[in-house]
Amino acid sequence: MLPIQGLKCVYDTGSRGWAIELSLKAEDEVLARRFDVDGPEDAEMLIEAFEESTASSFDPESGEIVFAYEYASLDEVDEDDLEDDAAESADEDSEDDEDEEEAEKANA
Repeated sequence: MLPIQGLKCVYDTGSRGWAIELSLKAEDEVLARRFDVDGPEDAEMLIEAFEESTASSFDPESGEIVFAYEYASLDEVDEDDLEDDAAESADEDSEDDEDEEEAEKANA
């Protein structure tokens, strides 16, 4: 597995198609590998996955790209944050209810 240093979206004018290009670190050199994708949206999705991952690697034998993510432990979640999230959700729900009531009055 080779660590991925970066990704970029490329439009190949020769094949007239979109590709994603990986920048890989192998020993003392930087390698590039290019893979065709269906369009810029697919390339953007891969770039976002790379940016959000904590580690990413490429297996040259299988051609597999692996994005690893680190998730917060539930034991470490601050209870005040949970209460704030619940309060925000309740506020949004009450605003939605008010909007629905106004729409019903307007239609009546």
